[in-house]
Amino acid sequence: MRTSEQTQTDYSSWPGFDPGRQSAASRESWYEIDLGAIRHNYRQLRTHLPGTVKIFACLKRNGYGCGAGPVARVLAAEGADGFAVATLPDAMSIREIGINLPILLYPGPLPIAAKTIEALGLTVTVSNVDELERWRAAMSTTRIFVKADLGFFRAGATPQEMGRLLAAAHACNDVEVQGLYAHLSELPTSTPSGASEQFSRLQRILREAEASGTRPPITMMSSTAAVLQYPAMDLDAVDPGALFVGLPETDRPTRPVTLRPALKAISTCLVSVKRIDGSLGPIPDIPGFRSRMTIGVLGMGWGDGLPRHLPVQAEALVRGQRARLVPPAHLEHLRIDLTDVPDARFGDQVLLLGQQGLQTITQEEVAAQWGTDLIGLYAQLRDHIPRVYV
Repeated sequence: MRTSEQTQTDYSSWPGFDPGRQSAASRESWYEIDLGAIRHNYRQLRTHLPGTVKIFACLKRNGYGCGAGPVARVLAAEGADGFAVATLPDAMSIREIGINLPILLYPGPLPIAAKTIEALGLTVTVSNVDELERWRAAMSTTRIFVKADLGFFRAGATPQEMGRLLAAAHACNDVEVQGLYAHLSELPTSTPSGASEQFSRLQRILREAEASGTRPPITMMSSTAAVLQYPAMDLDAVDPGALFVGLPETDRPTRPVTLRPALKAISTCLVSVKRIDGSLGPIPDIPGFRSRMTIGVLGMGWGDGLPRHLPVQAEALVRGQRARLVPPAHLEHLRIDLTDVPDARFGDQVLLLGQQGLQTITQEEVAAQWGTDLIGLYAQLRDHIPRVYV
């Protein structure tokens, strides 16, 4: 059974409204998301983690484009201990479906949103004493995770400053220090030896916090790549994200997990089909155009996440056959050469990714066409495109 999480306009009072047709008519383009794959990927991770290690599922960028709320519902049912997001809309999506598990906000939201954050019971990230005081001034009780920068040169207190931050937070009766977290550096200069050095920095922070009585109850530093490569870094909790949608983010895993892609299809349809004739004038001097071709128009364009500059070899599936996409892409449309698919008709489904008949276009193929990698493909999924869950 398929369900859609798209919010629909109420057309029920309109003349000629047919509720049996509304769902299909509103889905000229959609993403198909495999919730079974997300369950499978969670179970793969859980099998390899000690039972005492908590899982805070990172669902930033709207659950990597798969829908933060629906993905959170699946993971909560599987036993996830909490979630981590970077924006308030993602946190709100999780709360709106009735999930009351802890939600950590990565750096992003500001104290101006404090009332909403308190109402939703969210936990904020604090990287220095100034941030701590700004949040305290805006909230009655400030729930925090302190963040350490171990060499990422991004948000987080330096190892030198972490002791002062923890001491300041523990001295405040209106502050609840729920945990401490860090992320391994993803800078291009990172190496496996760099990872061990960063882990050593965190261990020193924890020893000093233990000695001063300010060690938080939860420490975590492993996102997807780290949890698959470095079991010693499991600590109290882990916060992978890409792993749940099937992306390992490392080609050197030491944990033998088998992941399945959550993104099953990118589907659109033919919104126009015609045979080119001489009345249109000269054939455009653009790769992909040819005389007397049958040209189709797809109901997706670069405004829907497709690249503005597609390579000439990019293809899609129509009636179980591969057909060449014809650049350039437009904001809302894209051409396709249907000359070799003579049965194609207005309204036919077209897959930019997925399986149709005996043909398949893989994620790797689409990522190459779009000039990105797999994580970049998921990041380009647009929130206004409906998601169909299977």
